[in-house]
Amino acid sequence: MKTLTDHLAQYAAYHRDPRNLLTHFIGIPLIVLAVAILLSRPGIEWAGLWLSPAVLVSLAAAVFYLRLDLRYGLLMSAVLLLCV
Repeated sequence: MKTLTDHLAQYAAYHRDPRNLLTHFIGIPLIVLAVAILLSRPGIEWAGLWLSPAVLVSLAAAVFYLRLDLRYGLLMSAVLLLCV
């Protein structure tokens, strides 16, 4: 598995233009929020908890980020929780 440094180095290699950085800074969070909203519509209540595809995808993403880096993973988990 690639490390967080590997992922960031690959990202930096392709994103040097300030306009590209600005659009990613605004666009990517909006895309994550939109996907979370769309995936949260279908769902089931199970044992008093609301389970939707958004919850399952967010949990999988949180595990991925936590395995990369603990601090970054906690931050991303909080952002994903807010989106869901």
